[in-house]
Amino acid sequence: MKEQLKYEFRFDHLPNLSSISEDNDVLIWIFHVDKIPPHIGISSEGVFFSLKSNGKDRLPTNNVNQISINKGIKILKVKLRFELGVSDIEGVYKDYTCAISAECSCLSPIKKALSMPEKVMKLSDLLNELLERDLIEGWYSNNVSYEEAGIRAYDIFEINARLKKLHA
Repeated sequence: MKEQLKYEFRFDHLPNLSSISEDNDVLIWIFHVDKIPPHIGISSEGVFFSLKSNGKDRLPTNNVNQISINKGIKILKVKLRFELGVSDIEGVYKDYTCAISAECSCLSPIKKALSMPEKVMKLSDLLNELLERDLIEGWYSNNVSYEEAGIRAYDIFEINARLKKLHA
């Protein structure tokens, strides 16, 4: 019998977009959507930003796409109804060095850039808050199926455990 996965957020009620523009859209990138916890980044104007356990990324989105294809990483991109330029994102990321805990994770600079409340502690919290504010236009993926399009349930302890393992 197939295991029934528990999701904290599903994308099935949101538009599955046929295309996006990485040069014109503000996107949240969800990497390893099939793992706990997933990793996230944000892009605007063709530039991708991410806070990781070993530093931070500022890369052209084309490079990130190629790396993901080469490594077979499942990515889901969430298109936002939000105006945010590269300089705005850079201004936030300059205050961070690396992801060390749930209090300073890949979510932290994105949460700050999007002016999210402190109660947003996990990706599902962020997506639910964006949904409540009608800031999600839809989602796009070329390697995540409709059935897989969701954020699996996890807690703060699992974020801390993952970051601790990466820092070991």
